[in-house]
Amino acid sequence: MGNTGLLGTAAPLIIDLTLLLSIGVILAMTVGAILAWRQRYEAHRWVQTGAVILNAVLVLTVMIGSLLAAEPASEQQLTVADFAMMTGHEIVGAVALIFGIFVTLRGNELVPARLKFSNYKPYMRAAYGLYLVATIIGIGVYWVLYI
Repeated sequence: MGNTGLLGTAAPLIIDLTLLLSIGVILAMTVGAILAWRQRYEAHRWVQTGAVILNAVLVLTVMIGSLLAAEPASEQQLTVADFAMMTGHEIVGAVALIFGIFVTLRGNELVPARLKFSNYKPYMRAAYGLYLVATIIGIGVYWVLYI
């Protein structure tokens, strides 16, 4: 590859930035969860909405193309486990993205009444968990491909 990004690995700069921004998204979501726990719901809504929007932008502008064109940094051959990890990241990430957008739209009262729910907590916790798992697997994918 020959490219060195921001983190000193063989990853291109855009991949390093995407990794760092993805970690920033999950950190922002964690801050948002703490805000909700402290009953600061308006701040929670803004933080979570911003994090979901940033994540959607990252996925739609960088991640999809990067995963389709991904190549290992060295001459190593990817194993079945490596491909399984990449596939798991894609599946969990897609579910997190779609479900997270729905929960965000719901939290901002932008869905029809029939799609609303009265108890937000289980849905928000599930969305946060999905984002967290997708991020952890994504770090693993970065490790396999570029370190």
